[in-house]
This record gives sequence, structure tokens and C-alpha cells, in this order.
Amino acid sequence: MLPRVVRTRQVRLLSGTVYIPPRLDSLSKRWPEMSGPLKEEIVEYLTWKMEDSWKTMSRAEIEAAYFISYGPWGPRSPSGQAQVSPTFLIWKGLFNAILFVALGVSVVNLKRDRALEKQCDSSGHS
Repeated sequence: MLPRVVRTRQVRLLSGTVYIPPRLDSLSKRWPEMSGPLKEEIVEYLTWKMEDSWKTMSRAEIEAAYFISYGPWGPRSPSGQAQVSPTFLIWKGLFNAILFVALGVSVVNLKRDRALEKQCDSSGHS
């Protein structure tokens, strides 16, 4: 009975794949040069690790999680070094276009209202 259990355990260990987490030491120095998929993997890995107790995380994982959450990258990067996604640029452009169209319409309406007010004043209507 025991040899059969050992063999089954061996087969299960040999047939499974083991996940090796990405290297997290000196992440703040390596972050700007990392590829996009590697950054996504690190963020995903740390998000998964933070679901459990932080007491089970290593010091490097805690520092990396803090850097990813509050470090100078993405929106918090110094000006000129920001990595802006195309989706963000599209939404920003759309918002600005709507804002300027609304501003233009309000200026046209303001001019029309003033002209109408002058016309009413000159004709004697109040």
C-alpha cells in the first residue's frame, strides 16, 4: 500500500508545473527598463500575494508592493517620464473635445443672447 501512495505522489509532483515568481529585489531601479508583460506579471503576482496575510510575504515582496502602489511610476512619475496608455489618451482627447465644443456653444449662445437683448431694448420691449 505504501509504495503505491509514494508512486502516486511522485507522479503528481512530476506532472505538475511549478510557478516561479519574478525577481523582486531592487525593483525600483529595474522598473523603467522592464518589459510591459513582465510588469503586468509582477503586479498580478503581488496582487495575488496581498490577498493573503501580509505576514506571509517576504520583505522584498512588501517593498515591491509598496513601490507599485505608491512609487514614482505611472501617474506619479516625474513629468516627461510618464508611461501613458493609448486608452488614456483617447479618453483624455474625447473629454477635451467635448469640453471645448460645450465652451464654443456657450460662447455662441452668449453672443446671440446679447444681440437679442439689444434688439429688444432698441424696439422698446422689456
